[in-house]
Parts: sequence; structure tokens; C-alpha cells
Amino acid sequence: DGSLSDLLHRPMKENSSTRQRDSNCPTALLFHLPPTPRSPGASREQPRPHSRSDMAAFTKLEDSPMFRKQVNSLEQITDELKQRCSNLHKGCKKFMGSLDEGYAGDLLFADALEAFGAGRDDPVSVAIGGPVMSKFTTAFRELGTYKELLRSQVEHMLSERLTQFINEDLHDAKDCRQRLDRATMGYDQAREKFVSVRKGTRAEVVTGLEEDLHNGKSAFERCRFNLVHALANIEAKKKYEFLESISAVMDAHLRYFKQGFELLSQMEPFIHQVLTYAQQSKEMAMNEQDKLAKRIQEFRTQEEISNLRMASNVNTSTSGDGIHVVGLQSYKKIEALMQSTANGQVEIIKQGYLFKRSENLRGEWKRRYFVLDSHGTLYYYGNKGNKQSQGVASQQTAEPTGVFSRFRFLNQKASSQGDDSLSCRTINLRTSTIKMDAEENDLRFCFRVITPMKAYTLQV
Repeated sequence: DGSLSDLLHRPMKENSSTRQRDSNCPTALLFHLPPTPRSPGASREQPRPHSRSDMAAFTKLEDSPMFRKQVNSLEQITDELKQRCSNLHKGCKKFMGSLDEGYAGDLLFADALEAFGAGRDDPVSVAIGGPVMSKFTTAFRELGTYKELLRSQVEHMLSERLTQFINEDLHDAKDCRQRLDRATMGYDQAREKFVSVRKGTRAEVVTGLEEDLHNGKSAFERCRFNLVHALANIEAKKKYEFLESISAVMDAHLRYFKQGFELLSQMEPFIHQVLTYAQQSKEMAMNEQDKLAKRIQEFRTQEEISNLRMASNVNTSTSGDGIHVVGLQSYKKIEALMQSTANGQVEIIKQGYLFKRSENLRGEWKRRYFVLDSHGTLYYYGNKGNKQSQGVASQQTAEPTGVFSRFRFLNQKASSQGDDSLSCRTINLRTSTIKMDAEENDLRFCFRVITPMKAYTLQV
């Protein structure tokens, strides 16, 4: 009825007293038979089921066939438990690896989101909602921290304890079995030598063999009970070690999801607010797209009408020098623009693309955007990185005002986002001469703008 410790130590005291009492009777040592060695396939045999605790079988610790059978059964269970622990440890390592990858993935995603524009105040980041995304970036990093904490808890509470159980407890039982096998062999040899003593052998020889037999038995008993203690330790830990570890892992999961839930619950009003804002922005963008589509349709319609009117107003006959005659309606429109200019208003007369011949030896033609206003100033645009836009115009006027000023500012602001920004050149037509270029007989619609400093060859 005593504890396991009492069961283990009480017989050892009795065995010590018995050995002292029977020290004068060497033949008493012969009845302690060595344990039966395990067969090579014993570890592969399935252990029998136990309805009671295996440690209850050690109520009697005398060396007997029943005792050896119980020890072998516990060793088989220990071997199977070692294999199970190894498989569980492999699964635990893979689970920890997945958590580690998840933690690294959360941080990489947060970094990518931050590089995308979260937390930045540049125009592009503001347009895509970067200041709003900064809170989401912080939340992803915080969730990643929770995942790393879960990984460390799984490692500490399960992986390390499994490693300790395999490398210390199970290995200790195996080591005790190896020491017991060596002690059994020594005990067998000492007993065989003692029983083979002939009658009439000298007393000192018999005394030496008797002492070897005592030492062999003592080592055997010590190793036998060390094995019992190692197996008892494993049987005791089976009842709480794994349940405690797995329960601690589940508790760590509970705290992991609870922390994540609390974090996201605090952000829930903000998330709903952002979703509402995104939905409103989507509706506004759709409306703007519809308006843009209508404007494009109206613009194309007006262009077609304008082209038809221009075709009806232009005299198809040309003079001998190739100059086209402009219709009466166009002259009236020009006069109206000049009148508005005299009143201080600046309006755009015409804008669009023309081909401009470069000044290099090859004389390449480049497509440039030109704008003509009612002040008689012609503007054209080009990329600063291109050679054809690096030439300086003959005369540059002051910064324009009015409609064109806003147009030019918006284009310069938009182009500054790219690698190549636009450059604007001006040509003062009031001090220039416009001539049809007779040298370009092989091309149509060519003319020259001759300024006091240089000449521009253009093609409509």
C-alpha cells in the first residue's frame, strides 16, 4: 500500500540485510539467477494491454521470471513510445517551421505594403490610400509578432520537452539495460567460476571467488534496480508529461487567437469606415468614368462637325505658290479672337501635333505638341532628355496667364512624376515670318517659321 518510492527502496534494504545474514553461506548466492536476455525481435512485438497501472506490477521486486517478464513488457512499451515521440517531434518541427514561415511572410507582406505606399505622403501614395494603409501595416506586423510568440511557446513547451524526454529519460532506460546486460554477464561468469571449485581447493582461492561472486551480485542488483527506476520514471511521466505539453500548446493557441481577435476587434470600426469610404470612392469613380465617356463622345462629335464645316468653308483652289485660300468663316473666327485679345483675354486658337524637323545632319522628323494662343505665341513641348528638345527657341516671352497657364502647369506637374519631364519652348510669331517651304517639294503641308535667330520646319 506504500508509494512507488517505498516499493523501490524497501526491498533493497531487505536484500542488504539478507546479504549480511547469509554472508557465511555462499551457496545462497547461487539461487539468484540472471535475468533472461531479450530476444532480438522483442522490441518489434506489440506490448500487451494493461488494465491497471504498469507500476503496480512492481509490488514484488524479487528477481523472478514474472519480474523479468514485466520488465521486458515495459521495455517494449518504452521502445514503441520512443518511436511515437520521434514522429511527434518531427511533426512539431514542421509545425514550427510553418509558423516561422508565416511570421516571415507577415513581415514581408507588411514591408511590401509599406513600399507600395502605406504611410507615405507622396501624390501617388495619397491617391491609393497610403495614409490609411499604414494602420493595416502596423496590424500585420503585430499579428506576425503574435505568431512568432506562438512558435516560441510551441518550441519551449513541446519540442524541447520531447527532445529532453527522448535524449534523457528514454536514453537512460536504454543505457540502464546495457549496463544490466554487462553486469549479468559478469555475474554469470563469477557464479560459474564459484560452482566449478573442486573439493580440497585452498581456502584463499575459495574466499577470492566468493568475494567476486558477492561483487557480481551487488553490481547486478544495482543495475537491475536502476533499470526499474528508469522504467518507473518513464511510466510516471507518461501520465502527465504529454498531456501537460499538448495542453500548454493549446493554451498558447488560445492566447494567440485571442490576441489577434482583440487587435482586429479594436480595428473593426476603422475597417468598416475604410470600406464605406472605398465604396463611395468607387461610385464616384464610376460616375467620373461615365462623364468622361460622354465628354469623349461629345468631343469626337464636335471634331467631326468642325471638320465638316472646315471642309465646306475652305476654297479647294490654291494659288500658284501653293498657298491655300482660307474661308470667310475662319477669318471671322480669327477676328473674334483678336478682338478678345485686345480686351485682355488670352485664348487658345489651335492646338495639336505637328512634325518638326531636327537640326541635325540627318534631318529627322519628330512629333511635337504645339499650342497657338491669341497673343501670337506658339508653344511646343518635348522631353528634356531628348536632343531634339534641347535647342533654345529664338525668343521666349514671359510666363503666359489665363487658360494656357493652367494647362501648362497641370502638364508639367503630371510629367514630373515620370523619369523624363516635359520642356516647353516658345516662338514669338509677331516677330517671325511664316513661309511655305519651297525646298520640300516632295512633302505636302510643310511650312517654315523664320525667327530672327533660327528657322523651324514644320509639317501639318
